[in-house]
Amino acid sequence: MAAGCTQYMAPSSPGISAVPGTTHRVAREETLWRIAKNYGVEMGDLIQANRISDASRIKTGQMLVIPSSATDRVAARDSTGSPRTAVALRQPQEDFVWPVHGKVISIFGMRRGGAVNKGIDVQTRNGADVVAARGGQVSFVHEGLPGLGKTLILDHGNGFATVYAYIGEILVQKGDQVAQRQVIARVGRTGRSEVPALHFEIRRNQKSQNPFYYLP
Repeated sequence: MAAGCTQYMAPSSPGISAVPGTTHRVAREETLWRIAKNYGVEMGDLIQANRISDASRIKTGQMLVIPSSATDRVAARDSTGSPRTAVALRQPQEDFVWPVHGKVISIFGMRRGGAVNKGIDVQTRNGADVVAARGGQVSFVHEGLPGLGKTLILDHGNGFATVYAYIGEILVQKGDQVAQRQVIARVGRTGRSEVPALHFEIRRNQKSQNPFYYLP
């Protein structure tokens, strides 16, 4: 599912639970967040309905159950009474993209040095470009947060924000409007990072999310 990144993940096999609803076939580079958004359901309900423990193992062509809260708005059965695949309620909105390419060396929820990772750490070359995962406004810039080093935060509206840390060089200022994929920083080795890497978080309503649910 993660284009351009080698992910460090424990093996897991998502299962399908007995939840009323129709099904959706995962398209190429489609994310759980995009699927949930298209059907108008909470991502947590989608994850629970399909017993998903490892978002990185969602595959193109995989069938997912869409909870009945969404399928109330679509015909769940054809004329023979057999379940049919639901039609997504397409809502154009900017998806998230990977801010850097590299190897994921620490995943969401992993404990390191007594602290729980609230995002992911991606090892890459020193000085590599860091791009905005989504368009937004620079809401926070700091040259040396404890543990995180040089850090910046983008506000994307609708309760979403992204955090970029371990940075070597920040290229934007607080208040700047940035476009998706715009270069906003260079990878470094600040904070607690032992190798050139980027610490990346996605927050929704100030609560940390698993980035793998949002990244293609």
